[in-house]
Amino acid sequence: MTKTANVSAFIDKVKRYTEIKEHTPVIVNEFIDYIMVSKKQVIDGKTVYPIDIFYNGVGIINAPSAEEYEEMFKERPRPLHFLM
Repeated sequence: MTKTANVSAFIDKVKRYTEIKEHTPVIVNEFIDYIMVSKKQVIDGKTVYPIDIFYNGVGIINAPSAEEYEEMFKERPRPLHFLM
């Protein structure tokens, strides 16, 4: 299957689950291929274990960091509000 077809199949799968109230084994197995837990790191005095989640058909989906989200919202023009 091509990457485009894999992404399309993943999106179709996501559309079936618009309101997940709990993570059941069936849902987790349908979406997640495997989870890789990296070795322990100490960041700012806190112990963390970085993880990568590999999704079925699409691999890792990298979400923006909090800083990246903040920057995206700064760059986005504010919508105009009209009074009626």
